Amino acid sequence: MRRAITLAAFGALIALPAFAGPTCTGTGEKLPEGQVQKMYQEKGIEIRQWKISSGGCYEIYGYENGRRVEIYIDPWTGEIVKKNIEG
Repeated sequence: MRRAITLAAFGALIALPAFAGPTCTGTGEKLPEGQVQKMYQEKGIEIRQWKISSGGCYEIYGYENGRRVEIYIDPWTGEIVKKNIEG
């Protein structure tokens, strides 16, 4: 029983980063996804996956200078809200 509780707690800790993304809220018209993608590609970001996060931000999974990145972008301004670099 104790082991099951420990494993459940550990599993919850592993799942936390998936919900740790920022929230993007704004008013007016969002920037077109294609325009924002092109803007970041011109900055040297290789986009492997693009999506809209649960918090409403544009989200990139890709590479920058050979390192994996996860970037959250405000869809109204095109500015980076949060950036995670691996390695």
